[in-house]
Amino acid sequence: MVSISIRSVDFAFTAGKGIFQNLSLELGNGPVLILGPSGCGKTTLLRLIAGLLEPQAGELFVHGESNPGAGSAVSMVFQEPRLLPWKTALENVSLPLAERLGKKEAQAQARRFLRLVSLEDKAESLPAELSGGQKQRVNLARAFAFPGEILLMDEPFQSLDIPLRIELMDLTLSLLADFPRLVVMVSHDPREAVYMGKRIIVLGKSPRGIIHDEILHLDRPRYGSSAELEQRLLSLLYPLKNA
Repeated sequence: MVSISIRSVDFAFTAGKGIFQNLSLELGNGPVLILGPSGCGKTTLLRLIAGLLEPQAGELFVHGESNPGAGSAVSMVFQEPRLLPWKTALENVSLPLAERLGKKEAQAQARRFLRLVSLEDKAESLPAELSGGQKQRVNLARAFAFPGEILLMDEPFQSLDIPLRIELMDLTLSLLADFPRLVVMVSHDPREAVYMGKRIIVLGKSPRGIIHDEILHLDRPRYGSSAELEQRLLSLLYPLKNA
């Protein structure tokens, strides 16, 4: 399994307003769920891991390589499906594969993964013809079709109602069982973290960094069934509101 090592990282968008100061973190087994209030740096951490941002100090390593995103293929899923509106579902999934596999093989791979997310019949549909849940299924198909070792997920289910959210979380876990990779997912929902995660990391308000790091030894719980753990995580996220 791929490993990510973050060593003494400092990062700030504006001088004097650091998001991370001396952040160190080792990531291996997953899925890893990153919880934290708005502005704590959850999305910034994903972008650092992906190599889209560079730290001002410290280093990030993926499998011992100091250039994240280059030595290992990284795919990302965002809260809002980022599909090209002028391309079909099939074209959106196959596009990042074409350079690696060639057009014909890329489309075959894309059809396979659209079938796995129950959207084979929507292969020729444009994004505007898909529901919100279907668009996110296309996003998941694209992410898992890409031959990557790391999957970064930035609050991918937050805009969905709870039944659809659970359905897509189950789909993600099913795909992950068949196509293993290191998943690092950010959320602000303790129920989602407990349902999806094997390890939960809580970030405090910047630049406090990590305030909690826990490996869960639970069978897969029902959504919202681990009330005591969820409340404890909620009190870490919003200590004044839950004091």
